[in-house]
Amino acid sequence: MISKSVFLSRPCRFLTAALVAALGLGLSLTAMGQSGASAAPPRGVSATGAPIPGGGSASAAAFDPAALRSVAGSPQEGGQMSNGSINQGVKLHGHWVIDVRNPDGTLVEHRDFENSLEPSAQGLLIGLLSGYLVPGDYMIVMGPLTGNGACVATYQFCGLVRSLSTEPALGYCGVYYCATGLNYTYNLGTLGAGTGPFSMVLAGSITANQTGTIGSVFTVISTCANIGFSTVTNPSSIETSSPASCVTQTSPEPWYGPLSQANITPIAVNSGQIVQVTVTITFS
Repeated sequence: MISKSVFLSRPCRFLTAALVAALGLGLSLTAMGQSGASAAPPRGVSATGAPIPGGGSASAAAFDPAALRSVAGSPQEGGQMSNGSINQGVKLHGHWVIDVRNPDGTLVEHRDFENSLEPSAQGLLIGLLSGYLVPGDYMIVMGPLTGNGACVATYQFCGLVRSLSTEPALGYCGVYYCATGLNYTYNLGTLGAGTGPFSMVLAGSITANQTGTIGSVFTVISTCANIGFSTVTNPSSIETSSPASCVTQTSPEPWYGPLSQANITPIAVNSGQIVQVTVTITFS
């Protein structure tokens, strides 16, 4: 469904804000997709294989760069403000749980930790909250800090996606080993009543196809334009997208790139073991 309005309705703004809480991700999967080969890092992939900002195109139909320019510096957490008042701050939490299990289900390793917002994602969040962008599909990426990863591919990264036919899977799964079935759960609480829980949970699993480690993890999002460049003179020509249409959109190519990232003490994984991931996103 294509919207003609530059501004989102109150319900849509609320849902957009709820989706922005997706700064983590996880999944429940059944199907597996294997990556192809590539001689050089594709757009959106660093020389080491890690996802980098601006994975997709940034054409005039993608976003207004003035609206998405990141603010320098990092958010201040709780503390004392210069005027003497107490600054409690607004915190976004991305809580990861990674379990490694043998094929018979026995638990080998349990790890839980918090992730950090990828710096360039600050502008992306402003775009989502303001309605300049709408969200598409999500992805979880897991790779090594050094040495072998738990997945054999052009780059030794594991990717967890909902579908291989949508972004960001189209952008990354040619060079990562990907599994489908990424599951999204949105907990919006009681709308208008202010009672929770308020969270987004992404959960799923992938079977390692080589022995290696997981030491670097990312959450990745695909987004589409909800407004054109400010130079557009004919409002009817402004390209707009709904979240539903952004999921399947391939032209113009959506923007895709990391939302959050964390480096952790490496987790050892043997070939054939199952890696289960759950990421819960909340605000406080």
